[in-house]
Amino acid sequence: MDCGLEWDAIVIAPLQRGLAALTRLSLPIDRGYPVLADYVRQELIVHVPAGTARRCTAHGTRSLTTGSWLLMPTGQRGSISATWLSTPHPTQPRFVDPGELSDALRHMDQTGSAGESSLPPPP
Repeated sequence: MDCGLEWDAIVIAPLQRGLAALTRLSLPIDRGYPVLADYVRQELIVHVPAGTARRCTAHGTRSLTTGSWLLMPTGQRGSISATWLSTPHPTQPRFVDPGELSDALRHMDQTGSAGESSLPPPP
């Protein structure tokens, strides 16, 4: 899917680090925030409001915005390269604030803690 129209995305490596940041923000991955896992690359992909991805400037992140494409899951779960960890709300998607995500990632890096987040197994 084309990024930058309805949403941008932030790619976080490694996957566990991204999950720990979401836990730090008290954003459970099962509450309608679009969050994907790429188990092949060990990356977490978090959807943010369109035009805001570049506000996340933490080390180990990439911004996907206008001109970028993202492999999206098909079906209920997806594949090992694109798995929904949290599916978007069908009528009102909830997006993570990229500035808050960036701050949470920096905190994780400063404390040296990746956190203990539960990660569903790959499909």
